[in-house]
Amino acid sequence: MQTLTMIKQGLHLHCIPVVETDLLYIHNVLQTINQAQTSFDDHPMLHEKAPITVVDPEVIQFD
Repeated sequence: MQTLTMIKQGLHLHCIPVVETDLLYIHNVLQTINQAQTSFDDHPMLHEKAPITVVDPEVIQFD
């Protein structure tokens, strides 16, 4: 797999020992980061929207 080879090369470049059993985990983490970045690129103003807040009426009553 070309991606695993690139991960190995990156680890070697930074003098980090390669543990073969960790490569798939690292690959999955990188995919998750890439997916999150893609979502952010699609909706860059997402942080400007007000979040939905559900408040318990008793909290307001006794506050």
